[in-house]
Amino acid sequence: MSYSKISDFIEDFLIAKEVEEGCASSTIKAYRYDLDKFVKTAGDIDINSPIMRQRIRLFLKKLKELNYTKKGVGRKIATLRSFFKFLNLNEFLTVKNPMDIIKSPKIKMEEQLPKFLDKKDIIKIFDALKDRKIFNSKKSSRYYIVIRILYSTMARVSELCNIKIRDIDFQEGYIKLRGKGNKQRIVPVDPITLALIKDYLDDRIFYETDDYLLINTRGHPLNPRVIQADIKLIKKKCGFAESKIITPHVFRHTGATHLRRSGMDISELQDILGHSNPNTTRIYAKNDISKLKQSYNEMHPLNRIKL
Repeated sequence: MSYSKISDFIEDFLIAKEVEEGCASSTIKAYRYDLDKFVKTAGDIDINSPIMRQRIRLFLKKLKELNYTKKGVGRKIATLRSFFKFLNLNEFLTVKNPMDIIKSPKIKMEEQLPKFLDKKDIIKIFDALKDRKIFNSKKSSRYYIVIRILYSTMARVSELCNIKIRDIDFQEGYIKLRGKGNKQRIVPVDPITLALIKDYLDDRIFYETDDYLLINTRGHPLNPRVIQADIKLIKKKCGFAESKIITPHVFRHTGATHLRRSGMDISELQDILGHSNPNTTRIYAKNDISKLKQSYNEMHPLNRIKL
């Protein structure tokens, strides 16, 4: 009787995701992390084992005990669902797909809405970043420009790290971003942010247009982990509570929510965020009940006609 461990198929699965479906490297990395965690927790058992479903449920129980959010657990389930679907389509499974009856946790609407910062939080961060009593290291100018670009362009952290100097058009006022699947989009940038980027580059003395915008002291491009660590430090120095969620992605959600609240059309916001599916962008409409209420009050006949 043949015995095929889970780990025997992980690489094949990741290659299929990358080559056949064109998944981004960050997505591949997330799939690998989830599957490695599953194997470490549930064991590297036979893919056709009769106890596979029980091991999957044990894994999900462990995640709950580790205080994973519903969204976090849902991502692990989505990874396993995709993995076992791959095994099934390629006829590696000889038993029923164990993920067929595993359900994702139900997430309430308020739990689904993207986390974002209020304008007063943004002002607090920028004021602190300009205060040399709080931020007085050689990295302070980098911290400021990182937050400024994340908030102004709503770039993903990987997109931020991939910005090259030639991607910035100071004359026309935009930055070219490379998103998921290496798709490119042009995002407008406010004049003050562009001027600050110029000042930041002037401090470098020498650079070429093909160089990355954000580099470390050795001249190497920053990676997402460094940016995440930067923002963790910024959050602490700004005096925010430990429970407050402030990550690179929160600045993306914050910029999008603020634009929507200022009246930007959903289709325009979709272009800026680089969403291929308009339903992904519509979540920001739900984040903005004030805009919805304003439109309702202005347009519903009962608000204009006495009946």
